[in-house]
Amino acid sequence: MAFENYLEALWYVVGGIPTTMSLALLSFAIGLALGSILLLVRFFLPKPLPWLASAYVEAFRGTPLLVQIFIVYFGVGGYLKGYGINIDPFTAGVIALGLNSAAYQAEIFRSAVQAIPVEQYLTAEAYAFTKTQTFRYIILPQALRIALPALMNELVLLIKDSSLVAVIGVTPPDIFRRADYYSASKFAYFEAYMAAATVYFLICYAMVKISHYIERKYAIPGYLRRGII
Repeated sequence: MAFENYLEALWYVVGGIPTTMSLALLSFAIGLALGSILLLVRFFLPKPLPWLASAYVEAFRGTPLLVQIFIVYFGVGGYLKGYGINIDPFTAGVIALGLNSAAYQAEIFRSAVQAIPVEQYLTAEAYAFTKTQTFRYIILPQALRIALPALMNELVLLIKDSSLVAVIGVTPPDIFRRADYYSASKFAYFEAYMAAATVYFLICYAMVKISHYIERKYAIPGYLRRGII
């Protein structure tokens, strides 16, 4: 590996960080909003709506993300193009990543809610709390804090999974797409992809450290055990 090429490639792929982070953060926000809605549907609305929400979760968790990106961009995008609506690669990538993340975040929220001891539900019922009041004032604040580690992990996964959007030609180019450009122009494939891997690692490592800080700061007393975080 030519070290000079590696450094040059590293400097070049760094320019894709804004696009990569935009893809990850926007899709995470979509997933957070839609995942919250799916949680409420599964816990509060009458059947068959909870079944439909569960079907959505299983469908997106059970199919490859790359296939979902192609469906959104070429399938849905191609269909809408017949009506004069164009979906650019960046928008398609955010939508596909967001819809996929929503399924995983819905499961994160569900498991966090189910981790709350049943005694707290019974205590709220004894104090004549309604189901909505119990969820809003007792269950949700704790569930969000329990879900924080998994949510931060989901954000890290989205940063890495955003590299898949490069296959549909997202512009401006993300980290992986810029590595593709550099490798094709310099024929330095190993150096280019090692540079991309380095940038992804540094971003994800920083996010992990930030997540550990957030977890410690907002951990519920008694949930944080020495040596785990």
